[in-house]
Amino acid sequence: MPEQTIAPEHAIITYSFKFIDKSPLPKKSLTMATGPPNYKIILCGEYGVGKSSIFRRFMNDTFTLETSKKSTIGLDQSSRGFNINGTDVKLTLWDTGGMERMSFIGSSYYRGAHAALLCYSVKNKETFTILSQYILDIVMNAEGAKIFLCGNMADCEGENQVTDIDIENFERECGDVLSGMYKISCKDNSGVFDMFKDMARVLHQEALGKMTLRRELNVIRPGESPENDESQKKKCC
Repeated sequence: MPEQTIAPEHAIITYSFKFIDKSPLPKKSLTMATGPPNYKIILCGEYGVGKSSIFRRFMNDTFTLETSKKSTIGLDQSSRGFNINGTDVKLTLWDTGGMERMSFIGSSYYRGAHAALLCYSVKNKETFTILSQYILDIVMNAEGAKIFLCGNMADCEGENQVTDIDIENFERECGDVLSGMYKISCKDNSGVFDMFKDMARVLHQEALGKMTLRRELNVIRPGESPENDESQKKKCC
């Protein structure tokens, strides 16, 4: 991963994000005809924030101590089912071990993503202040993807460098870009399952809304509005 310039702790990154989904509806296949809807989620964030630990908790509910684990190399993915209001849905989580910003892997990693989980360590503020750059990558490479914020290592009481005020300022700067914010601990297995289930709920609700809108739009021919259609009918009479 190329060397990156980290903003000083006293500096505030003031990007203003405007997210516009210009993609056709629906943009991505949810495989409803052949099985449960399947939503692709990508992990984004710096080395050492615990993305691989999040992936392992998601995949088989395990945790590996820092001293005995190695950095992820290559592309991993795993799927898990959730029940949302009586409907079975599937999340497929992708992890690159921090290589998502490399040109040779970036496009395929972002392509078709329904959501991105921005990860940072609550005890390392530098991993938090750089997240604005990751948001730009997501907006440019995964158009239409929902963005969620995840603070890992919440079990490290007394070591927190990222304050609630930092998070509030970041949320305000991002506007409506963030679809959810969570604090978890992979070590204690605290909040991980609830985070993914909430993400599944948000993604499925959005998909249902887009399907409903598409059905309504299909009644109208391209380039026409309901008013124009009625006008044409009156002329024919």
